[in-house]
Amino acid sequence: MSTLTIQPFYYLSDGRGDTLSRKNRRKRHARVPQPDSKIMFSLPTVRLLKSAVVFFERFLNSKENTLPKSPFAKEVTAGLRTKLEDMLQKEEWEKETPFDYNEVHILSASVQMYLIELRFTQQHRFIPPCIELYKQLSVIVEHIDREGNSQHL
Repeated sequence: MSTLTIQPFYYLSDGRGDTLSRKNRRKRHARVPQPDSKIMFSLPTVRLLKSAVVFFERFLNSKENTLPKSPFAKEVTAGLRTKLEDMLQKEEWEKETPFDYNEVHILSASVQMYLIELRFTQQHRFIPPCIELYKQLSVIVEHIDREGNSQHL
């Protein structure tokens, strides 16, 4: 099993919960690191993730750079593909592989788009594991977004 580790990000906390007004939250907040989030992946799951990222990368490369963040997305996706390839080739499956905020979002988007592709091409045996993987990643993305938005209060 390989481990996906999401690098810690910081959220604001005053140590007393969310009962303060916005004005007082700004005054009394402290930066508290989020505990590490970890997901264990089996070898077939990492292969599925890699297939999803490769599909997403092909999609990015087929489009013109009309969006301002396309070069950044291509760069992050290429790095993500390299990480997944390294995970597949290493012998130490206990070693953790960290993914940052952008990589986790691209993983989630890749799996979602790949799920549509699997349904369209009728590759039914890959659909159930892809759905489960998407559910796992969606929970993490939702948590990251919720905690990230609390920083801006």
